[in-house]
Amino acid sequence: MIHAVEPNSVAVIGAGIIGLSIAVQLQREGYAVTVVDRDEPMKACSAGNAGYLSEGNIFPPAAPDMLLQIPKLLMSRDGPLVVRPAYLPAMASWAKHAVAAARHDARHRVMNTLGQMTVSAYAANTDLAKHAGADSLLSREGGLVAYKTELALQKKSALLREWHARGIVVHRLTAEAVRDLEPALANDIVGGLYFENSGRCSNPRRLGLLYAEHLVRNGAQFVRAQVTSVVPSGGGGVTIHRAEAPMHFARAVVCSGYWSRNLLAPYFRSIPLVSERGYHLMLPETGLELRRPVVFGEPHFAATPMEEGLRLAGTAEFAPADARPDMSRATMLLALAQKYLRPINGTNARPWMGVRPSLPDGLPAIGEVPSAPPIFYAFGHAHSGLTLSGVTAQCVSALISGRRAPVDLALLDAARFSRSQRPSKAPRSSYAQ
Repeated sequence: MIHAVEPNSVAVIGAGIIGLSIAVQLQREGYAVTVVDRDEPMKACSAGNAGYLSEGNIFPPAAPDMLLQIPKLLMSRDGPLVVRPAYLPAMASWAKHAVAAARHDARHRVMNTLGQMTVSAYAANTDLAKHAGADSLLSREGGLVAYKTELALQKKSALLREWHARGIVVHRLTAEAVRDLEPALANDIVGGLYFENSGRCSNPRRLGLLYAEHLVRNGAQFVRAQVTSVVPSGGGGVTIHRAEAPMHFARAVVCSGYWSRNLLAPYFRSIPLVSERGYHLMLPETGLELRRPVVFGEPHFAATPMEEGLRLAGTAEFAPADARPDMSRATMLLALAQKYLRPINGTNARPWMGVRPSLPDGLPAIGEVPSAPPIFYAFGHAHSGLTLSGVTAQCVSALISGRRAPVDLALLDAARFSRSQRPSKAPRSSYAQ
């Protein structure tokens, strides 16, 4: 059956920061936007983001020796990265592709693509936030990584040439220079790395809610529904199935985080998207001041000053999305942070957990379903959802409008994990030089 639809109508499936950013960008360009989600906006992973708009995250998630580390990851309960044993079978395909992405040529392709997205990310975010009246939540004081051991600092400093080669401004600092930037840090910090152009969001949840309010003010619709499938319909449009009556649009964008895999499974032979759960601890009464996001180098998690206090975040737990949260993963962050900061008050600390959508090469998936052209997708941003939200919105709007994308989308095709899968149309992978 052919259903009459508005030719400029777009359904955005997912009301996290990726979906809301895409919706704002599309509405800005004249599309009639409907946002569909089972929850209200910013209820899932986006709300608990570390708030660090980092320029440092350009590497694949796995090191070449990843397989040797698996026994340790299975046994650990309090490391920066743990794998729940029951989840290991579900990660088999992810692990295989992660090891492949860690090889030299593949690793450099990933770094080039993430580097290209990252250097334009802050400008894209501020442009979108300003349009929505939310730019006061973004600032650019840089980002600091502080180390307590020379060995860890030296190991990370070996990567300076990789960042520099991709236009990322980062400096190695002495202990004195680190303390000049952040006097609240402990006296035994030996040095650090300073990412000059990294930024910060002082309230990720409020940023998304301001986007949602802007959308509604300008005519967008929000529909609370559990989407069960997204299929092409007669006449070139798309039908969204839910418990209630189906909805019909000219186009749809699937950006439902970890749950995107289920909606896109009919169109791709393999999507090795896993649940990488993140925890944070919100400290409303720390008694100290940080001026910018600070990553603690050895345990590798971040402390970000926010409107509501200091947020400690950044650990990873590979586990079923619906498994009971282990909130000790959040509360342990206070003891770890106390090793890097002057006496810190943990009174009224609030733990939180969310599900990051993680793909094995560290790249998100952004593109168009080749067998169903009205359906587009953007998911799998892992730790970089907030950072890359604005540039992702620009990429999706370019795909829908038939323009060149601001970054090269060739490596972001979700079909990249199925070599025999027909890739997206070649013109859609071109980008603006």
